[in-house]
Amino acid sequence: MSNSPRGCRSMRRRRTALALGGALALLGGAAGSASAHPHVFAEARMEIVGDTAGKLTSIRNIWRMDELFSTSVVLDYDKNANGILDDDELQAVGDTVKESIAEWSFYTFVRADGKIVPLEAPADIRALYQDNQLLMFFEMKVKDPVDLKAQAVTVSNFDETFFVAFDFADDASFQLVDMPQSCTRAVVVPDEDEAAKEWMSSIASLGPDETVPADGVDYAQVLATRAEIKCG
Repeated sequence: MSNSPRGCRSMRRRRTALALGGALALLGGAAGSASAHPHVFAEARMEIVGDTAGKLTSIRNIWRMDELFSTSVVLDYDKNANGILDDDELQAVGDTVKESIAEWSFYTFVRADGKIVPLEAPADIRALYQDNQLLMFFEMKVKDPVDLKAQAVTVSNFDETFFVAFDFADDASFQLVDMPQSCTRAVVVPDEDEAAKEWMSSIASLGPDETVPADGVDYAQVLATRAEIKCG
């Protein structure tokens, strides 16, 4: 991998920085250091699931956590000290993550024509320990299926605290599942400088009596790598 400024910037732009917040810090036994903003890295994939009518029905996340963090989880959850995570220990990991990140909407966001689409909480978060790395999988159903022929939809992962950086390696990290062939996806990787300008402009446009919207001018949202989905 190139260490040139251009190569480093390209890598950073591919990385959607977001946080699992205190949840993963607690999971990895780093609760005391969370305030120091420790960095955890994950390779991320997202499946955007629809139906034959071209409606969005659910989002699936697949996260492969970095080896250092994964090792810390093994140390905390390997109750029988056999050096791996057995099925019951993996269940405990998934249950902890599910309970802890619910208040942050599981860092999974869908927008249709700019408006947030409500998602159901996942039934469970499944964990797997493979090649010295922790993997997590979960699916969130759309509360009311969105007609992709009528509305432009974007999907993304982000959180404003930037505790964990999620790396979407390439366009193939976003997959369309069970959708008509007429459906297409376009992956947008914001330029950091342009994202900063957009964010500053949105803040500057607020009136003297206006406050920053809870889901509006969020820098993490502006910076997040996202997939734009259209059908027909």
